[in-house]
Amino acid sequence: MARPALLASGATLLAAATLTGCGLFGQSWDVKLEVTGTGQAEVGYNFSGETDQTKTTSESLPWTVSQNVGFGFNGVAVRHAQPGTACRIYVDGKLRESQDKPDSQGVVSCSVNLQEE
Repeated sequence: MARPALLASGATLLAAATLTGCGLFGQSWDVKLEVTGTGQAEVGYNFSGETDQTKTTSESLPWTVSQNVGFGFNGVAVRHAQPGTACRIYVDGKLRESQDKPDSQGVVSCSVNLQEE
């Protein structure tokens, strides 16, 4: 295979893999991550297809973020959560996961694994 054709094939494969993670070649869902409570907390989250967790510091609660995603893991974790802090994950408007009791370290987390149906 000629070098330009090989590079073009690799670019096409990479583009297809990237688009598949967003659900463009398969099922997709609207995912909403939510943290309720009062005060400030450190929030980390990730959506399907992301390899690194996004971390925020000292977010004012309540906090929320949404994204349309393909199959895979979605999660949110809260550090330094005060009593009464809760996390929730909604998929296509329906509650799929909820935790409302931070552990002894002040951490509360939720995760949902979306699969092709």
